[in-house]
Amino acid sequence: MPSRPVRATVLIVDDEEGVRALLRRQLNTAGHTVLEASSAPEALGLIRQRAERIDLVLSDVVMPAMNGTELAAHLATEFPDLPVVLMSAYAPAGLARVGLGDAIVPVLRKPFDATVLLDLVRTAVERPRRASGSPSAASR
Repeated sequence: MPSRPVRATVLIVDDEEGVRALLRRQLNTAGHTVLEASSAPEALGLIRQRAERIDLVLSDVVMPAMNGTELAAHLATEFPDLPVVLMSAYAPAGLARVGLGDAIVPVLRKPFDATVLLDLVRTAVERPRRASGSPSAASR
């Protein structure tokens, strides 16, 4: 019996509209729901107000006001079960993840192809989650 396609809600956080548009197209084509924020503070507000589950936050590292690493640190504290992946064109070759306290956050080096992105989403969605008080991070 073929496996059911994975469907996820992914929040893209990037200050560049072109990057968000490209990622949105790739994720929508694969059947995922995409939310967007142009800054880390906007993303935090959206996550805090959203009643439905967000399966993955995909954030650029270099952004004004609050960078992606700072966003990931806030999310690790407030929504510890919400997966976050950072993206950077400036990540040193071979950097695959960063540690934020007890959390390990994967880092994708830009540019990356759609296959890498979709595999990452599948892994985040299929990862078991513990129950949480947050509707954004709670298991269904």
